[in-house]
Amino acid sequence: MKKFSKTNLNNIKSIIREKSGVNIHKTPAARPSVKRCLLAAACLACVMAMSAFACYKFNCLNGDDLALNAAYKGGGRFEITVGNLSRHELRLQDKIKVMRWSTADEVEGDPERISFDGGVIGPKSTGVVTVDISGGYDVESMKNSLGEGDWYYFVLTNNDFAFGQDWGCAFDFDAPEGEAAAVGANSRREPEYEACELIFDGWVPPASPLLVSQGFGERNGGQYSDHINIAGGEGDPVFAVEDGTITYTGFESGCGNCVVLTLDGGVFVKYGHLKEIKVSEGDSVRAGGEIASMGRTGGATGVNLYFAVNVNGEYVDPIAK
Repeated sequence: MKKFSKTNLNNIKSIIREKSGVNIHKTPAARPSVKRCLLAAACLACVMAMSAFACYKFNCLNGDDLALNAAYKGGGRFEITVGNLSRHELRLQDKIKVMRWSTADEVEGDPERISFDGGVIGPKSTGVVTVDISGGYDVESMKNSLGEGDWYYFVLTNNDFAFGQDWGCAFDFDAPEGEAAAVGANSRREPEYEACELIFDGWVPPASPLLVSQGFGERNGGQYSDHINIAGGEGDPVFAVEDGTITYTGFESGCGNCVVLTLDGGVFVKYGHLKEIKVSEGDSVRAGGEIASMGRTGGATGVNLYFAVNVNGEYVDPIAK
C-alpha cells in the first residue's frame, strides 16, 4: 500500500472538518517540563551526597587507626586508653560486646547494662573511656572460668559493628591497678613460641617477624585447630614459603580471604584472614614473593595470619618441635 502524501493528509483533514466541524491541528512533541528537570537534578545531587557521606563514614577509620589499652580498676570497671591515630574525630558508641578469645563467642550477660562513659576522641589525640560491666555480667564467674592462656576482649564500635568499624581490646582481671591489663587487637601479645622455626628447612617465614599467637592442635576450651595463627599488623606482607603454584584464591566464612599454595611432594599451604590477595589462581610464585597482606577477615577476632600446612592429605603442625 502506498504511503499517504501530505496532500492526501490535508484532504482527509478537510473532509473531517466539513463533516464534523472538528478542526485537527498538529500536536507538538512533548517536552520535559522544567519542574521535572529540576527534580531529576535534585535527586542526582542527593544520591551523590549520600554516596560521599557513606564513603567518608565507612572508610575514614580502619584497624590501624586506633591503639587500645585496657586497665582493670576493680569491681568490673575498666579504663581504656584510646589513641586515635587518624585525621578524623572518633565517636565510639555505647554498644560494646564482651567476647572470649578461645571460643570467639560473646560472654553470657546483658550488654545493654554495660555502663559506658566517654567515647569522643579528637584526631591525632588520646583519650580515656570507662567501661563498667558489673551491671550486666557476673564478674566473679568470669574470673573463675578463665583458663590459663585465655583472655576476654571488648569489641567497640563507632558504626553499629558495620563495615569493619569495630576494634578489639583484650582484658583480664589480674593486672595491678594502673598497669596496662591487656593490649589492643592490633598489638603484639607474648607469643606462644618465644622463638620457632618452620617444619621444613629452607622455608621462608610467611610473615616477619614470626610470632605465633595461637598454636596447632588442642587449644583452651577443648577446641582442636588444624592451623596456627601468626600475630602481625594490618597490611603486613605475607610471603610464599617456597616455590609453588597458586591453586586457589577465594573467601571462606572461617578463614576469610584465603590462598592455597601447592608445592612439590604432596604439600600445600593455606593462608587465611587476609586483607588483600595479590596473586591469582594458576600463578607460579617464588619463595619469599609477596602473595597477600595480613588482615582480619572471616572469623578473625583481630589482625593475624591463618597458616595451615597439609602433607599428603593430613594437616600437620607448621612449627618444628
